[in-house]
Amino acid sequence: MLPRFGKDRIFGDRPMQQRRDWVEEALWAAGYLAVYIILDWLSWIQPYGGLDITPWNPPPALTLAYLLRRGLRFAPLSYLAAILSDGIVRHFAAPILPTLAADAIECSGYVAAAWILTKLWPIDPRLPNIRDVERLLAVTFGISLITASGFNWSYYLTGVIPADDFATTWLRFWIGDMIGVAIFTPLFLTIGQRQLNPNLKTKTSLAVSIAQGVGILLALWSVFGGDLAQHPQLYYPLFVPLVWVGAWHGLQGVTIALFATQVGMVVAIEEAHLDAESLTEVQFFLLALSLTCLLLGSIVTERRRARLELRDSQLRLKAVVDVASDGVLTLDEDGSVETVNPAFEWLAGRTTEEMLGRTADQLFPSLAKAIAGKGGKVELTRPDGNHFQVEVAVGEAQLSDRKVRIASIRHLD
Repeated sequence: MLPRFGKDRIFGDRPMQQRRDWVEEALWAAGYLAVYIILDWLSWIQPYGGLDITPWNPPPALTLAYLLRRGLRFAPLSYLAAILSDGIVRHFAAPILPTLAADAIECSGYVAAAWILTKLWPIDPRLPNIRDVERLLAVTFGISLITASGFNWSYYLTGVIPADDFATTWLRFWIGDMIGVAIFTPLFLTIGQRQLNPNLKTKTSLAVSIAQGVGILLALWSVFGGDLAQHPQLYYPLFVPLVWVGAWHGLQGVTIALFATQVGMVVAIEEAHLDAESLTEVQFFLLALSLTCLLLGSIVTERRRARLELRDSQLRLKAVVDVASDGVLTLDEDGSVETVNPAFEWLAGRTTEEMLGRTADQLFPSLAKAIAGKGGKVELTRPDGNHFQVEVAVGEAQLSDRKVRIASIRHLD
């Protein structure tokens, strides 16, 4: 029988950990509900008939990101968030039954999207490469089309949306959801990740980031500070600073920049009092801007991650070679030394600087034939006159543009 102290030690930690896990999940759930309602309230601008049909709709994007990060078991919470938000933000502008049906359709759609992206066509929620971003956009494109149709039909069949307005409200709702997903889902998924650019903390990079922020403000002013606000087809100056951000910061930076740009556009468009046709054109423009910059940012992030992984691989390989007891050197196709490890420095009696760029014939003629052939046992003579038997093993590696020869030299005496 275990002593009481031992039993407490063994069995007491599990309930404590379970309580901590429960508290953590409760905090995440409360935070999700609060952010959902706040985003719904902030984006409830120029709604159709007081309904949740607006030019921008970020709450579904938050739901999708939450389910991808925390798990599908929280699917019922998304329905609760939609109902609470309808009551708090819109005070149930439509009859309760079509409202509950519309919320169920929208939530089911994005739960299905999360299931597809988790089980059927899985992605890494960190979005480390363009493939994951493309899958995210492809799945949400199809789901948002279906969701928009079901959402609008639930109100159309109950007479809330007249037949003449069905096409307009469907289009506005669909584009609003896609804009939300394109901007907010990557933002919520990548927030808190380690920045991949090692130069982002330098003074130069800080100055560039400030210049990019000023560029976004200037682009917004050039578009909305004059008559261009009434002509969405002339909003193209907004591409310049955002493409700059995407090329410099990658996916993380461009999602933040898109969010800031959207906030600025929402404020400016609210002041411009655009008609329904112009508002739809603005939606299409913002969707095109978001998709372009999102794909650019994901390409930059993927390439930057690949460079870092290559650098890490090279450093790991160098560390292994440097601690090897056998001498190792690599030579290019002309027979010139490219790299040597510390063990070969000792065997050859020369420093790395003395050997790099010189051929094996110049440095150690006795080794040159073995390195150029199939290896074997030869005598190595050092500059100080000492000589000893070594065994040479050789191999080749095909790089992207050339071959390198690798030699391993083992001291036999």
